[in-house]
Amino acid sequence: MKYFSNLLLILLLLLATCVNADDNESSSWWDSTKQAVNNMWYGTVESVETLVQTTEENVPEFFEKDQAFAEIWDKVTPALNQVLDIEQENEDLPDSAWLGKDKTDNEGKINALLDEAIGILSISKTSEIRKQIRSIEEDIRGLKQTISKYRQAQISAPIRSKWKTTVSDYEEKIEQLTELIQQRHEQITELKTEFSQELADRGLNISKEQLDVLLSSVVGDDIIQSSVVYDNVKKISQQLMVLTKNSGEDIEISQRYYGMYTVLLKTLLHMQVTFTNNIDVKYLPKIALIVDEVNIINETTRNLLSGEVDKNHRLHLMANIGAQKLTLQTSEVYKKHLNRQRDKVSIAKNKTKSDLQIAQNTYRTVRVSGELINLLRTSQKSFDTLLNIQVPDLLVFESLQMKQEFAILTQKLAE
Repeated sequence: MKYFSNLLLILLLLLATCVNADDNESSSWWDSTKQAVNNMWYGTVESVETLVQTTEENVPEFFEKDQAFAEIWDKVTPALNQVLDIEQENEDLPDSAWLGKDKTDNEGKINALLDEAIGILSISKTSEIRKQIRSIEEDIRGLKQTISKYRQAQISAPIRSKWKTTVSDYEEKIEQLTELIQQRHEQITELKTEFSQELADRGLNISKEQLDVLLSSVVGDDIIQSSVVYDNVKKISQQLMVLTKNSGEDIEISQRYYGMYTVLLKTLLHMQVTFTNNIDVKYLPKIALIVDEVNIINETTRNLLSGEVDKNHRLHLMANIGAQKLTLQTSEVYKKHLNRQRDKVSIAKNKTKSDLQIAQNTYRTVRVSGELINLLRTSQKSFDTLLNIQVPDLLVFESLQMKQEFAILTQKLAE
């Protein structure tokens, strides 16, 4: 009796894993345990032990992956359903009305729910890695500031003293902090490798140089967020396809699932519109202001230089003009970078808008669930296309100074 109880438990675990794992992983795992299952039916004790061992080795990984997706699914589906309910309510409301409720009254609710959905769909390990990199970078900046203070303190520090910090004491502290900074840079390198692998697992394959641009650009986080959202939307649409298929000929249930898919597309469109608006309304105008400010300072500097006769003063002013020129050149590089990313997302936005229009029309007219399944299946390629569109261009910096200036401009744009 105990044998059959264990057998039943193992089979239930096997079935649960196959259902929850994605197709490639589950088929691979099934192949590795198929022979053990066949042997088990012949009653061999060895086959039971083999199956148990195989299950223990593989199931935790699958459950861990499924658990992460399950959390996203549980959090995002209520928001999708709420949007769908509001949109269905809008069908019976006028575009505008002096008295009573109209469609504009619901726009704020829908946008808030779409923002909530984007936040949920952005949950991933990449976000955590990005936070770790930022934290370490901030730590490095703090260590460098401390080193700067120590170097200033060295100027007035005694050479020998029993009570005060000496020049050599400060030098030892500086060496320790310099070594610590090196260790922090090594940690960042390791995290970047892990970060690249996470992006590659989601279908975004980029070079080391492109990753550096991604992490230093003001829109880098938005691009990373988009790749995560696309991947999670693809997984959710796959699950909706399974649910639609399992609903059989119940067109009402099938349409509900397909309706949730249309809301997913609306979520993507909302994210893409926000991305392009931030560039057009926020970042490009800030770059224009920076350029105007530098040009004014440059004109003042040149006027001072034209009337200056002191050699040292002239050298300082010429150095200032060189720094201003670098800022202007980097600003132009940054402007081109933002315009390219805006254009890329605009292409993705137009594609999503077209897909959404077709999906909404299909949602209102199709009466056969099989057609909905086929449409959901073809949508998977669209998400892969969207992901590839947004791969960042490789920026070529003329010098290390320009690369550093790019990072400085990023901080100004993020303010």
